[in-house]
Amino acid sequence: MSNLQTPILDHIVILVSHETLLGISKQVDGQFTLAPGGNHADGLTTNKLILLPDGVYLEFIAFFDNIDPEKRRAHRWGNEKENTIIDWAFTLRSEEDFGAVQQRFKSAETEASYTDPIAGGRTKPDGTVLKWAVCVPRNAQGKVIPGSLPFWCLDRTPRANRVPYEVEPHLTQHPNGVQGISSVSVHVPNGKVSSFKGAYDAIFGGAWNYQVPSGSTAGARSVSLSEGETSVRLVFSGLKQGNVELLPGLVLEIERQ
Repeated sequence: MSNLQTPILDHIVILVSHETLLGISKQVDGQFTLAPGGNHADGLTTNKLILLPDGVYLEFIAFFDNIDPEKRRAHRWGNEKENTIIDWAFTLRSEEDFGAVQQRFKSAETEASYTDPIAGGRTKPDGTVLKWAVCVPRNAQGKVIPGSLPFWCLDRTPRANRVPYEVEPHLTQHPNGVQGISSVSVHVPNGKVSSFKGAYDAIFGGAWNYQVPSGSTAGARSVSLSEGETSVRLVFSGLKQGNVELLPGLVLEIERQ
C-alpha cells in the first residue's frame, strides 16, 4: 500500500473530570511535561496534552461541569468512563488520501464504515484557531463503541499548530524517558473479533502497522485485536524499561527501544 495511505498514529484520548484536568500537572509532575491544550469549538470540552518525541500525543479531555447534561449524553464520549483511554485517532498526510481508505471499506468483509469528514476545531490559549475534520466509525446500527475502532483526525490547518512537537521540542522531553507509542492493543466484545478484523484489514490494506508523524521506526508500531471488555491499551517506547502511572488505576508499560 502507498505510504500516502498508511495510517499515521495521531493521538490517544483519555477522559477525565474537569477537576482532574485542572490539577493534571500535579498528577504527571516528575513523569511527563505537560503542554497546553484549549477549548473545543462545540463549547462542551477542553483539554491538555502530552506531546511525545515521535509526534503522537496524549490528550486529556474533560467536559465542562456546567454544560447541559443532555448535550453531554449525546456526545459520543459523554457516557465513557473517566480516568481511562476512551479513544484513539489516526491521521494521513492529506485529507484527500482518506478517499482510498473509504474505497477499501466498500469491498471489506465488515459491517463497519466511516462517516465523511466532519468539521471540528479548537482555539489555543494564545488565540491560534485550529481546524480539522474527523471521520467517525459506524456500523449498521449507527455507531461503534468508542475505541474499538480508531477515528480519523485530518488537519485543515497545519498540524504543527495543533501538535508543536518539532516547534517546541522542550515539550517532548519527559523525565521518564518516554519517546513514543510502541503498540496499541484493542479489546472488543466476545464474538466480535472476526467482524472487527475485516474493518482493520480495510484500514491498513495490509499488515497492521502504523507510521508516526516523526517518521521514527522505533518500537513495533503495531495494532493487535483480542476479545474482552472493550478497552484500549498502549505500550510506550522509551529510553528505559518500566511502568508509569498516568492516572490512578491507569498504569502503562514502557518498553526500552
